[in-house]
Amino acid sequence: MRLMRVRAFTALFLCTAVTLVGFVLLKGPMRSLEIAVVLAILHAGGRLSEISGYAIQALPAHQLPFRVEVTPYCSSLVAILALAGIAGFVLPGPRLRRMTAFAAAAVLVVLCNIARIAASIWVGVRYGAGDLVLFHNWVGTLFALAYTLLGFIFMLFLMLPKTQERADIPKGS
Repeated sequence: MRLMRVRAFTALFLCTAVTLVGFVLLKGPMRSLEIAVVLAILHAGGRLSEISGYAIQALPAHQLPFRVEVTPYCSSLVAILALAGIAGFVLPGPRLRRMTAFAAAAVLVVLCNIARIAASIWVGVRYGAGDLVLFHNWVGTLFALAYTLLGFIFMLFLMLPKTQERADIPKGS
């Protein structure tokens, strides 16, 4: 029982350490990547541009201009780091399989987050900055929760034994 507690607390400590250190080191590059992809997707005829400080300037044709600040918490980085900690220190199984499952889940989470940011900005360009805030706070938050859970479930699904592996498990185990 004591060994199980030590292992559990060690895994918790390592997950927390990876998340905190990773967040400090990667929050800038991850936001820059997500902003660049969002701008490439939306390419609104020069009506959107990246400005210093991890922000996007929007110049809608029929609305007032506005600025979108992509904060560290708007990024998918926190979810990715949490999945990395779980895959690295909590999930059982071969390391290669855990890392492959994590990588696939991370790609899913990043793509969904980029879609969330792009949708929020599109709403702002189309309907105005006030609607962007409303969309971001309600729809965007629910979508972020949903795709983070989906990424976690997808990672667990990829960790499940394949049909042949299940056939090799003796009955009664």
